[in-house]
Amino acid sequence: MIRFVVTRHHDFTLRSTRRDPAAPPIQVMTYDQLIAARRLGEMTTVFTDLDRLSSHDLELSALIHRSLAAAKVPALNDPARVKTRYALLRSLHEAGINDFNVYRVDEERLPKRYPVFVRRDSGHGQPLSGLLEDREQLIRAIDAAVEAGAPASNLLIIEYAAEPVLPGVFRKLAVSRIGDRLGPQPSVHDDQWLVKHGKLGVATEALYEEEWQFFRDMPHAEDLWRAFEIASIAYGRADFGIVGGRVQIYEINTNPTIHSDTAHASQTRQRSLHYAWQLHIDRLRDLDAKYRGTGSVDLNHARLSSHQRLRLRPIRTRRVP
Repeated sequence: MIRFVVTRHHDFTLRSTRRDPAAPPIQVMTYDQLIAARRLGEMTTVFTDLDRLSSHDLELSALIHRSLAAAKVPALNDPARVKTRYALLRSLHEAGINDFNVYRVDEERLPKRYPVFVRRDSGHGQPLSGLLEDREQLIRAIDAAVEAGAPASNLLIIEYAAEPVLPGVFRKLAVSRIGDRLGPQPSVHDDQWLVKHGKLGVATEALYEEEWQFFRDMPHAEDLWRAFEIASIAYGRADFGIVGGRVQIYEINTNPTIHSDTAHASQTRQRSLHYAWQLHIDRLRDLDAKYRGTGSVDLNHARLSSHQRLRLRPIRTRRVP
């Protein structure tokens, strides 16, 4: 069995996996339940949604991660080490993987190139601006976001890095990591630079053929593996594009929604979806097979116990987008 720890209302990401009879047994636990626990059963544990946690909950979760590790129970994604959006994008730029850079608004450092856009550091919502072509537009967008109540400490300026694969068609590629294995995930196509959920009908059969070739060859595996290692993420999905022939990684999501191989009009696309899904299930099974615990782990760190004694256990975190 594999335990996934998620924030409230974000267990939907595992829905398709849990429904597949070929998948290993999965237990879902919220961070509220985790932090209130006195002991945990021994099973491989995956910490997700780390960009949605407060610093306090990150620290408490990291203590639990250490209790599991000390008991030799596999625990993926150390909450004290995982790099979330700002730290990850800055580190990838400094490592020479990403050509684009990122800046915190409150560091008062202007970008070196335009266009840029403004977005929150935490969560997975839409950007707070469109593409901004110069300093004046950027300052106006930041002022508008702060005036609307967005804390400057949670605002990022991100340099634009995308290029169309066909005139008016943009593509976002994806690769997942499960333990020590990488696997391709379906790409998304849209008619705008911000590719999130995609748009039906914009991809061509030729693009689906390219996707299948990408699935078979995994040509960018070395850069992607380095990115996961830099991020200290052992379970997650990297979303990226190819710009000027180079990988540009936009984020690594520790709680990605993985869809089953649903029907598609293109047989090539259907083959890719089926292939990706089977790899996902197989690698979860491999992860589960590496450890079979039968006991439990006591959680007795002083800071965690103090939190529990103060009767904070009934508190429930709000949903974070």
